[in-house]
Amino acid sequence: MPSHKIYTNGIYHGLPTFPEHDGKQYTALVLGASGITGAYFVRVLSQSPLWKEIFAISRTAPQGPLPSHVHHVAIDLLQDPAAIAEAFKRNKIRPDYVFFAAYIQPPPISGKGLWSDEEEIERINVLLLKNLLESLEAAACRPKRIVLQTGGKHYGPHLGPPLSPMEETDPRYLRNPNFYFAQEDLLWSWCRRNGVSWNVTRPAFIVGAVPTAAMNIAYGLAVYASVQRELGGKLDYPGTVTAWDTEKHLSSATLIGYHAEWAALNDDAKDQALNIVDDSLFTYGKFWPVLAAWYGVEYGVPGETTTSVTLPASPPPRGFGPPGTIHYAWSFQDWANRPDVQEAWTRLATRHGLVKNPFEKIVDIFGILDGDVSGPWPRSMSVGKSRKLGWHGYVDSHEALYEAIEGLVNLEMVPPIPNADSQSIKYHGY
Repeated sequence: MPSHKIYTNGIYHGLPTFPEHDGKQYTALVLGASGITGAYFVRVLSQSPLWKEIFAISRTAPQGPLPSHVHHVAIDLLQDPAAIAEAFKRNKIRPDYVFFAAYIQPPPISGKGLWSDEEEIERINVLLLKNLLESLEAAACRPKRIVLQTGGKHYGPHLGPPLSPMEETDPRYLRNPNFYFAQEDLLWSWCRRNGVSWNVTRPAFIVGAVPTAAMNIAYGLAVYASVQRELGGKLDYPGTVTAWDTEKHLSSATLIGYHAEWAALNDDAKDQALNIVDDSLFTYGKFWPVLAAWYGVEYGVPGETTTSVTLPASPPPRGFGPPGTIHYAWSFQDWANRPDVQEAWTRLATRHGLVKNPFEKIVDIFGILDGDVSGPWPRSMSVGKSRKLGWHGYVDSHEALYEAIEGLVNLEMVPPIPNADSQSIKYHGY
């Protein structure tokens, strides 16, 4: 019967070891190395003795100094594959393992949500992967494994209630475009043709700290809490009791990195799509008092909602029933557009020397909070498949969010957490 040796690193538990790889060293290629996942891929891999060289590919350099065996190479994956292949040759990049986390978020259609331009999202992000695969071939590189990160949107929770829990065997929801499907098909075809194994990893909303903070709920939540404290207000909650109580898995960027390394090095996991979440039970109803305690403010509970938005997908990804409807009393995007809110942020930015203005990208940063915080359907993603293959990783999502906000503080993107040592969490009615 197989046994697994695991260890703890800070708040991360059940982390894998790789005794079958003892004494070996590999070269990794990380694409999208300045993004929220790619940066953590580099961080996790660089701490392991298994990786003698890590090539971090992105148009902009990752934040902070890099270890000596990590080499940043500025490559634009939108250029011709022959030019990318030439850059690989010039920099002596011959990877054993490839970790692909590159992503471009096109501007939304005017007046619509963050992911509204589905055709352009698919065109540009499939092109990124296509160019990478063709450049590997042109450079005569044949890695052992390619790990492609996609995400929970594979199952359609952004379109309405999905099958729950979301599992890797769920059928594709084909009523709406989804570039993840095209990326997967492209990867599988290329790997079959070239005799290379693959993984697809699917996280939920990713929690981490990088300067490029689009689609990072930790950033929006920290900004909201900081400004409400500055205004002398409380943490009002915009959604319904159902949204307050609904389970929504999160994915720590650090744990995603550990999982990607484990998937790549685990022969039993080859040619598999795998969900990756913290596996920590998370609801906004249980987290809202915790966030309020961190910032030393009161909080509100769900009240009367006055506005609703019905999503167009009908039937929703669940396969039957009415389309998804989100009810809310107010929206984070409207809150972010208030003059008093932006004036409060200006004061905070001056006081703390903050280098980013989140109000320049209101849709990116606060639009996802509206959907996630007020969304009334579950976002439960099973990691049973990885468990059966030997994955045991776990992190408490509250601790991961705290760590991410502390990371944003260190990047001078948000003010310090005022009650960092607070243990006094007050639950409404108790």
